[in-house]
Amino acid sequence: MAQLVIEIIHPLRFIKEYRTFDAPVVCVGRGYANDLILSDPHVSAQHLLVSAKEDGWLVKDISGENGMYVRKSAKVMDEVHAFSGDEIIVGRTRLRLLSPAHPVASTKLLASPHGFLKRISYPVNVWSILILAFMVFTFHVHLRSSENLSFLKLASGALGFLFAALVWASVWAFVGRMIKHSAQFVAQLSLSVLFLALLLPLATLSEYIGYFVNSMMTETGSAVLFCGALFTVFLIGNLTVATHVSLRNRVVVCATITSVIIAIMTLLYYTFKDEFNPNPVYYATLKPPFMKIFSSQSVDQFLTGTGKIFDSAHIRRTPKADGDSKSQE
Repeated sequence: MAQLVIEIIHPLRFIKEYRTFDAPVVCVGRGYANDLILSDPHVSAQHLLVSAKEDGWLVKDISGENGMYVRKSAKVMDEVHAFSGDEIIVGRTRLRLLSPAHPVASTKLLASPHGFLKRISYPVNVWSILILAFMVFTFHVHLRSSENLSFLKLASGALGFLFAALVWASVWAFVGRMIKHSAQFVAQLSLSVLFLALLLPLATLSEYIGYFVNSMMTETGSAVLFCGALFTVFLIGNLTVATHVSLRNRVVVCATITSVIIAIMTLLYYTFKDEFNPNPVYYATLKPPFMKIFSSQSVDQFLTGTGKIFDSAHIRRTPKADGDSKSQE
């Protein structure tokens, strides 16, 4: 049975390896005659001598060159009585001395996919989501257009959204293949299409909120709230399918990514914002096509009705304008 286990943490910090030793004395250094050979150029040919004791080990620096830094004493020492778990630094390599009975951290359970993520991978659910998304995309294109487009043009507009979902799902499937050795492409595709299908109604809803409140700031705030929350949940789903990251870390990472994206977009908006925009954003495209679906009123009738608003506004402004002209005279 091993009497000593040495954990080697290389200068890159993320590479660890473990060596076991049965001998009562272990020689550590860069020379090939040592029991533990280190590749660190800052380590001497014969650097340490580790001797077993009843309650630990006696570690001696036999090189006299770069020395031995003892982490628990926070200083360079020539000799130290080490116990299981103590860390010693030689050159730029960290060594941790462990007994075979040293306790280990509790096992981290693999993050199992949520039941919802499993159900959307079923073939019938995949096709249902694709058909639903196609209908939502087609309706969105129709809503945005002021013309009566043919079905082929409406369908071609929806294909762009589906292609974006396909590319996004392929990227996450590759990540899952590298990390979990399971691509789960169908689940990623269903999740991506469902995200886009929900994103469009939420974006349109925020536009109507801004229209009825008559506030661009309200529209922007609601869009950031709705779409940001949906994007965060979407990223959490991608990580759940593709990785073994814990739920807490998934939430923190995804919320951070969403916040950074929002901050960058806000910065770019105010950086390149013009004082005068020759093509301002109007809500006009939302009204006649949308209202035509739920009302028998024609576009001409709609324009005639809204024209009265401008006529009444003109009548209210006329006396004031006349009074101003008289005062100028």
